Amino acid sequence: MATITLPPPNARYQFSILPEIFKQGLPDTDADTFDYAKENFGLIPRAYPSDETLEDVESKTPWQRFEHYVKTLNGNAEEGTEYKVLYLGRHGQGYHNVAESRYGTKLWDDYWARQEGDEHAHWADAHLTEIGKQQALDVNTFWRTALADAKVPAPETYYTSPFYRCLQTASLSFSSLDLPADRPFVPVVKELLRETNGVHTCDRRGASSIIRKDFPTYILEPGLPETDVSWTPDRRETPVEHILREHVLLEQVFAEDEHEFISFTAHSGTIAAVLGAVGHRRFALPTGGVIPIVVKGRN
Repeated sequence: MATITLPPPNARYQFSILPEIFKQGLPDTDADTFDYAKENFGLIPRAYPSDETLEDVESKTPWQRFEHYVKTLNGNAEEGTEYKVLYLGRHGQGYHNVAESRYGTKLWDDYWARQEGDEHAHWADAHLTEIGKQQALDVNTFWRTALADAKVPAPETYYTSPFYRCLQTASLSFSSLDLPADRPFVPVVKELLRETNGVHTCDRRGASSIIRKDFPTYILEPGLPETDVSWTPDRRETPVEHILREHVLLEQVFAEDEHEFISFTAHSGTIAAVLGAVGHRRFALPTGGVIPIVVKGRN
């Protein structure tokens, strides 16, 4: 992979990770075996400098103390600095994931990813398999317990990739939860959250009219074209280009969204690019996986 210097020359923001908050950021945490659902979402048990200002702190859960810490950081931050907690969720298993497993990555990349499907399934703008739907429902189960027992703060804003598998995953993960009245599940469809662009038909967006029909409560960002005008059949976006794209996404979110706790429903490549844009270690997620991070943005 080519080297990359962040922020890019025309950047409005510099991004970094707040360290020693989540186990996923520690170098000895194995992404292949780590189970966020069994590890309190990865929150490291620790004291925070803000604990002394939290009333009745002894009765609070670790997540309530962490939430107070984030709010304290933002309350005391110098002008132009802001902290946001991002919940990065990967979509559940799609038919393209099954096909890549069937044919192997090399044959998939060389031939099958360029096709619309095979005799088993159609995977252009791939939908979730039944396993993928269950994985998203498992995320829902996690959130239900996390909200009620651990007091994990619910997302204040929900963003999703425009690809069908992510639209499905977001709905199955969040739509049936008992959410706070001021934090309803009204997701915003963001084009910049799409998977690595080009060549693979699974990464070609379907029509925006289909999104409006099948997900009528979702908000499409202004200017989203009816058809996917940015996808090309002969060139795939590079990892560096993808990181730079997600840096632009983060700039938009930090500049336009005042909220502190934000959900992204996206893809393995997109989440890897977001992690790269903020300087987080590589941490591969399985289908249906979720990772929380704290991002410091400074403009």
